[in-house]
Amino acid sequence: MNRLSLPIFAALASALILSPAAVSAQVNTAVASQLSYSSSNSSASPDSPADSVTTGQTPVQPEPRSGARPFSGIAAAVKVGVAGIGFDVATPLVQQRLNLRGGASFFSYSPSTITTDNLNINGALKFQNAAVMVDFFPFHGRFRLSGGATIYNNTGLTATLSVPTGQSFSVGGTDYYSEPYNAVTNPAGPITGSGTFTFGGNKVAPRATIGTGNMLPKNGRFTFQSELGFQYFSAPTVVYNITGTGCQNYTAGVYSNCGPIPQANITSEQVKLQNDLTDLRFFPVLSFGLSYKIH
Repeated sequence: MNRLSLPIFAALASALILSPAAVSAQVNTAVASQLSYSSSNSSASPDSPADSVTTGQTPVQPEPRSGARPFSGIAAAVKVGVAGIGFDVATPLVQQRLNLRGGASFFSYSPSTITTDNLNINGALKFQNAAVMVDFFPFHGRFRLSGGATIYNNTGLTATLSVPTGQSFSVGGTDYYSEPYNAVTNPAGPITGSGTFTFGGNKVAPRATIGTGNMLPKNGRFTFQSELGFQYFSAPTVVYNITGTGCQNYTAGVYSNCGPIPQANITSEQVKLQNDLTDLRFFPVLSFGLSYKIH
């Protein structure tokens, strides 16, 4: 016999001494009371579906901040320095500790005619380079140490050479006079030629710098940048190409012992100049710029 039947049975048993109306009211009251009791117990039951759903939920873990992940941001900078005008792009590897940076610089200049030792030089100076660097911020601030490589190098001077008629010049330790053009005696004409000077024969070179400015600052977007260091190229290369007629003797307008400049003398001059410029293997890096954190 369950709990619901007990009050009903007691109410029916009282019918022997109570009037039919009283019996009906008592039965109705007992049934209502029992139903209310059962409903209350059911809602409070720990086995209810609502409770099981609530207690079975797994707490949602907050996602890490996007700024803490590698490659989660990007910044760009413009700069000017000894290698010309250029730009840099950076992204974080370790937030406020390591950045990956890449950039390039470009510059071209054509000076007026340069005259040295009676040799007229007209040339174009060109700087073109690209590099990839890793910036390390030891103090989580603006100061940085950077290491990486120049991955493309096209820096040098190309020029045309000429020696006015009757003027002397030296090649490989020997003095020559530039003989004027003559259709019969000197169809080759006076001395002319070309020269190429290249900073390093290799396109790739290691570089190391120090500087200030984090392109991906913790606060703000604009940052002033500065960088100072060097890149290590191989020895500079010099190539001469000389044509025309040179004479070793010239007296009272008369040229003698004339002919093309011997290749051995040209090669000797190239080697001498390359040895004089050996220290330019350490090519400077110096620039200033302004960066903007995009996101």
